Amino acid sequence: MRFRVWAFLLIGVVALAAYALTPAQAHNKSLSFSDWLWDGERLTVSFTAPARDVTLLPEIALAKDLSDTLGLHLNKHLKLVQINTPCRLERSFTKSPAHDGYIRVTGRFRCYNNQSTIEIENHAFFNLARSHVHFARLSLSASRQSDATEILFTATQRSHLIAPGEDGQIARATDWRDAMASHFWLGVEHIITGIDHLAFVFCLLLISGSRRETLWLISGFTIGHSITLALAVLGLVQADARVVEALIGFSILLVAAERILGRNAMMPKAGLLMAAGFFVLSFIYTIWPNGFGLTAWAGLILFCMTYGAVIGSADDTRRLAPIMTIAFGLIHGFGFAGLLVDIGLPTQALAPALLGFNLGIEAGQLLIFLPLVIFGPYLLEELPTPPIKWADLAAFILAAFGMFLFVSRALL
Repeated sequence: MRFRVWAFLLIGVVALAAYALTPAQAHNKSLSFSDWLWDGERLTVSFTAPARDVTLLPEIALAKDLSDTLGLHLNKHLKLVQINTPCRLERSFTKSPAHDGYIRVTGRFRCYNNQSTIEIENHAFFNLARSHVHFARLSLSASRQSDATEILFTATQRSHLIAPGEDGQIARATDWRDAMASHFWLGVEHIITGIDHLAFVFCLLLISGSRRETLWLISGFTIGHSITLALAVLGLVQADARVVEALIGFSILLVAAERILGRNAMMPKAGLLMAAGFFVLSFIYTIWPNGFGLTAWAGLILFCMTYGAVIGSADDTRRLAPIMTIAFGLIHGFGFAGLLVDIGLPTQALAPALLGFNLGIEAGQLLIFLPLVIFGPYLLEELPTPPIKWADLAAFILAAFGMFLFVSRALL
């Protein structure tokens, strides 16, 4: 009997993975892009940003349209300095053709010579959104864009030094350590602003029986998301963003509910009830398609039935927690990869950038949760005891949050 249950559970996981691993867009984050051409003393900049982000700029109150809004913002917040002297903005940023949903403007700076190092200071959007990321491509020749130098700007790395290199390339006055450092802080910011990922890790604190178990579970989560993060960023696998984000919400709902349902031997009934609900939804959304395919619904139905049958008590929850944490970590890894898939990794420092980003995610997790793991039990001992346990109250809140994420991402 146990073998058949595990077989069905495996089929459910494989079904979800088969549907999720299809090409799609990644996480929606606050991103902007630019192309730079340095043709001697002049440096032409084409800057592109999502229209939805441009509508949030304070300059919109003074501008006649969104292109004018972005242009006014860049005129004030994008600066170039050469030989301790600001480069002159020879042509203000004005409208250029762009894809639907994006605003693009082009401007031109005039510096002093084509040999000295230039410092680029980019403060655009960062005061508005700390998690904003800007990806720049710089070249000395319009005909050799394949040799462009790639630079990443974040809230903690707003300036870069560049200099003319050999063979039509721009040389950065940085090395692999700078790439690792900039992506490290990018990873820290990404996890701190990723409320859904943090909620899942908090769920792990609720189902663990001790500090040691907590660290093991977080380590399993790290292993899982590190694998898919690397695979997705390197282009070896791709994931359907809608399925991934919906499953992240589902993972929060499941793990949070497990704390209470598993202890009360209610997981089998809950699994069947949820499977029945997904079956009804699959029928509805087959008639009125919403983009969440039938394969995903089938995988969720099989998973709920089989996983609910396996979890008969709190002991079963703790025994299977390491395996499921790694499995859900694989799903969250695609979510972490969304940002890097959008902007790409610098080809000159691929491995350091990927390692730095991963380390930044782990550092962000530890920064938030290590104090809770160490001091949480002592703090709870000093709090008045409510009618239900504090951990159960947190589980209710997290389960509701996970349900909200799943519904908003899968059904709406």
